[in-house]
Amino acid sequence: MVASANPLATQAGIRMLSAGGNAVDAAVATAVAITVVEPYFSAIGGIGIAVLTLPGGETRTLNFLGRSPKAARPELFTEQTQDLGPMAPMVPGNVAGWARLHGEFGSLTLSQVLEPAIELAERGIPVTVFDYERTLQAVDRITPYPDAARTYLHDGRPYGVGETLRQPGLAATLRTIASEGWPTFYEGRIGRAIAEYLGEHGGLITEEDLRVYPASLKWEAPVTAGYRGYELRTTPPPSSAVQVLQTLRILEAFDVAAMEHHGADYLSLVAEAIRLARMDAATHVADPAFVDVPLGWMLSDERIRELRAEVTKRVDAAQAKAAQKAERRKVAAEIRRAGRAPERSTTHLSAADGSGLAVNITQTLGSGYGSGVVIGDTGIAMNNGHHWCTLIPGDPKEIAPDKRRESPSSPVHGFGLNEGPAAPTHSFGIDPLGPAHAARDGRLAFMIGTPGSYGIPQTTAQMIINLIDFQRNIQDAIAAPRFRWKDDVGDPLPPKVLMVEGRFAPPTLKALAARGYKIERLEDWSMKVGGGQGIVFREDGWMMGGADPRRNGYAMGW
Repeated sequence: MVASANPLATQAGIRMLSAGGNAVDAAVATAVAITVVEPYFSAIGGIGIAVLTLPGGETRTLNFLGRSPKAARPELFTEQTQDLGPMAPMVPGNVAGWARLHGEFGSLTLSQVLEPAIELAERGIPVTVFDYERTLQAVDRITPYPDAARTYLHDGRPYGVGETLRQPGLAATLRTIASEGWPTFYEGRIGRAIAEYLGEHGGLITEEDLRVYPASLKWEAPVTAGYRGYELRTTPPPSSAVQVLQTLRILEAFDVAAMEHHGADYLSLVAEAIRLARMDAATHVADPAFVDVPLGWMLSDERIRELRAEVTKRVDAAQAKAAQKAERRKVAAEIRRAGRAPERSTTHLSAADGSGLAVNITQTLGSGYGSGVVIGDTGIAMNNGHHWCTLIPGDPKEIAPDKRRESPSSPVHGFGLNEGPAAPTHSFGIDPLGPAHAARDGRLAFMIGTPGSYGIPQTTAQMIINLIDFQRNIQDAIAAPRFRWKDDVGDPLPPKVLMVEGRFAPPTLKALAARGYKIERLEDWSMKVGGGQGIVFREDGWMMGGADPRRNGYAMGW
């Protein structure tokens, strides 16, 4: 099974499985292909993170979210050069991450794995409405940089819906990697081209930064926590995925399934749990090579009890406020329509095979089209990872040489234990084929993830609640209405505005507003709450894939 944000990328993975490859071959082929069909969201000059489960049940994580070059110093940057231009990129990690996955666990040749992406770049891809809108929103990031404008624009404008975007430079680069091997990106002619171009244009990444990067990647054990009979495994710091685990541990003491799904009580409870977990993550998570991250304390029973007590206090206070307003017959606060905001540039994909091998990857350029920089005629778009760092002296996320950025990317693997809730009774007699039917003997039961900047842990927790507490199948768990706190880089914390999709019932939103929540209503299907993909592994050996309709998402099985 393969699930990604675009059917052409998903098909690239399926081609690997049909050729006799395994889940890692499929995931890497999909990951490279998605950079061709979603160039605004990820690229071979981007960064990422992965969770891998082996057939025997062991789970490993791999962080390839890049590092600041050795010349990086906060005093060299401004807020603008952090975000756009040749100083904004961190050392790109995607190629090193794919190489590690494929080199250790893939079964097909490198040429086979890269072939679908090369074909897509060379022959061209049909531009969809979604593609056009993403480029239109980011066109101002591209136009100052002639090489990027030549690569992604047509006579200075975005390619229109139905037109064909060809990327011959990227096709040639991928052919070079296919013939010379992954290392050429870091220590061969491609690496030299990247370093020379950035050096000529005022960037910081050198040949040495690129050469030493692949050896810095280390397999790491996942961070784990239990939730209602499942063991959840996800990525350690500098990923802030611990926020997902904290949120769910807080909620485990509450009977969430007894609440009206997406009702006011449910939204208030889950939103407060998410807000407190977000605050802990924002305060404590950074690169553990530079900062002591107290993971044990964050997931300890003592800390979770404190957070549960605070959640109860906040929920009760909100309900009391609503009761007072009702008694005084006060009108509920206005529910505003959310304004436009920059869309961050991330994608997520999942792949699994019948042996039990499974991997999901979240990879990104950062902002739309990353730093705006494309390396000459190579088609390599560069990330703007430094945007997610700070220039504040002494701050845990301050830019420093060889430092990894904190990232909200949170791919999760869930393992079904023997205990846990039984399958619910459904009034319509419909078998939901949700986690009640997933493997419950210690095997992998589901994998899930999403893009969405600092909404990632918020969306991931909601999708898992939909799966486990409300027994939704994987597609419904992903497609269900979602919300998130309005929270981005540099925004003051704690977050105060709750952004909700338009599919929530108006009486629910009015009830939330009456409780004192500031509500901004998004469109019915909003990218601001992510674009999840996932797979459920059933007890009978079948898999079910789900992909997000908020994007061009598509899941396919073989």
